[in-house]
Amino acid sequence: MKIGHRIRESREKKQLSQDELARRIGVSQPTISDWENSKTEPTVDNMRTLAVELDIWFEWLATGRGSQTYRPELQQPQQEYRVKAELPADEQKLQAIYRKLSPSRRQALLEFLKQWG
Repeated sequence: MKIGHRIRESREKKQLSQDELARRIGVSQPTISDWENSKTEPTVDNMRTLAVELDIWFEWLATGRGSQTYRPELQQPQQEYRVKAELPADEQKLQAIYRKLSPSRRQALLEFLKQWG
């Protein structure tokens, strides 16, 4: 699939006319037509602007590789990437004791540990 076809497909998916897309990216309507009909190709700057306006990945627009959609996270549930590691037993005990302390004792303990460490 040529870049012109990818531009047309993305523009139509966003339900934009050639005139509207041209206005948004600062070129003429015949320029959009030339791109879509593979008469000319957009510059890198214009491809960047097209990718932003059409919500598509730049790499897909330029090469046809990868995902078309710029924001796949909006269409798929996001996964949580935090590591859930257990603390060693002695650190768990320290944490339990620390959480029971008053704010002033917590501060005193932290000061002591800073000086001692």
